[in-house]
Amino acid sequence: MLAYLTDPIEPAVTLAEVKAHLHIDDDTETDMLQQYMAAATQEAEHHLCREIIRRNDDKAVCESIDDVPQAIKQVILARVASFYSQREDMGERQLSTYYRNLLDPWILYSREDEE
Repeated sequence: MLAYLTDPIEPAVTLAEVKAHLHIDDDTETDMLQQYMAAATQEAEHHLCREIIRRNDDKAVCESIDDVPQAIKQVILARVASFYSQREDMGERQLSTYYRNLLDPWILYSREDEE
């Protein structure tokens, strides 16, 4: 199994970005938001077949959170917002095609290190 699916996740957005996106001013839901950030980042990494911020993957999208492309950040923020807005009633909903397409430029369709 690839490391991006098993290693601890480094969220590709900051807590401040998430709180601004969701218009949250207090700290009462910080732990839950951090879980959503990690889950959304892991979901994006799974879709891309590589890490967003390098931990162990030589084909990671970038080296630090400061270098994360805005399209990737927007996908993650949208997913966190979806988790947050549906926190009482999470179903089997998926990101729309629009949001998934924002990740397309960073997808690795072939990984030479797996062959």
